[in-house]
Amino acid sequence: MRWPSSTLFMCGSYVAIVSLIACTGRAGVTPATTAAFVSSQPQEAQILRGRAILLASACAACHSVPGGNPATPGWLAGHRSPEMDFPVGPFMTRPRNISPDSATGIGRFSDRQVFNALRYGLRPSATPDVEITSSVPGQGNHPMKPNYLAPSMPWVAYRNKPDEDLRAVIAYLRHGVKPVTNVVEDSQAPPDHWASGYSVDSIGPYPAFPHPTANEVAGNGDQAKVLWGRDLVIRSDCGACHGGGVNPAAKGWLAGMNDSTDEFVIGPFKTRPRNLTPDNTTGLGRFSERQIFNALRFGLRPGETPDVEITSSSPGQGNFPALPKYLAVPMPWPFFRHMPDDELWAIAAYLKHGVKPVSNRVADSEGPPDFWASEYTVDKIGTFPAPPFPTSNERRLRGSQ
Repeated sequence: MRWPSSTLFMCGSYVAIVSLIACTGRAGVTPATTAAFVSSQPQEAQILRGRAILLASACAACHSVPGGNPATPGWLAGHRSPEMDFPVGPFMTRPRNISPDSATGIGRFSDRQVFNALRYGLRPSATPDVEITSSVPGQGNHPMKPNYLAPSMPWVAYRNKPDEDLRAVIAYLRHGVKPVTNVVEDSQAPPDHWASGYSVDSIGPYPAFPHPTANEVAGNGDQAKVLWGRDLVIRSDCGACHGGGVNPAAKGWLAGMNDSTDEFVIGPFKTRPRNLTPDNTTGLGRFSERQIFNALRFGLRPGETPDVEITSSSPGQGNFPALPKYLAVPMPWPFFRHMPDDELWAIAAYLKHGVKPVSNRVADSEGPPDFWASEYTVDKIGTFPAPPFPTSNERRLRGSQ
């Protein structure tokens, strides 16, 4: 696989290409709750919630150029150049136009069809507008021969988001984004339309196995926060790179790079997913929760950044290092930074207190002399916080103030 030059940092969509084959576990489990998506006129609060979730979920990394800035031309309009192609084996897949254009975007599909794409990975154009209550083909209106989204789309992680979060994302895409006409050529696919890649043994269970699995621990720290952090780690597809996919019961859950096939080649450099378990020698056990928070919010390597509160993203200001050492480019912190503080603290709590430590020493990632600082400019990753809603690519509901 090659790295798409349109975006150098890691996004969930690209991670899914790796995790589709790499993760282990069980899938095909009927969800505990199957509340159907019911289309209704949204409130602006729901649209803004959807916008925040979309930004934090790295959707724009693949569906926009250059990335996560809602003010950038082509916002969510999909594939526009060969640099946005995702090769998956012998097949070429292309990010779709997810603006609400009625001819070339998602405007031609119902809310329920879009919901079923996010929850079950079913292509809207090939799946009828029906409530689906099972992830097993042939059961609960799930098509006997499902036509799945290409594996570059990380629906396997997104399916774990609550119904209300998926509804909010759809409300934003439908009502908060301006339509853009952009015809995207269909992705290539095998005859089974990826069904063999989404087998029970490939993508982990839905819902996830209850906590704690054999890879986790209970009784440490604030359990409500730990469990919330676990949900967020699964929904954010952290395991796709760091081990285990979206299945906390899988071998190597969050233990980091296992062999050279897990490396990411970015230009002349090799970067390597770290051990995220709380091992005191080779994992995150040697770092504080604040250092983990600062890595997620500001992209700062915890091993080179002191345990201090940081109040600015400008080098040299508000305890931000004058010469920052950023996480290697595949880590999607430019998107995760848009998560609310309490979500980032919950992730840190789970990684420190909800996972069993695993001793797995991962060699340092390689990087340029500025340690990726030149890749994290405002022009490339957008502002933080994101530009106020609406930008020139967005729209308010009629009658909203």
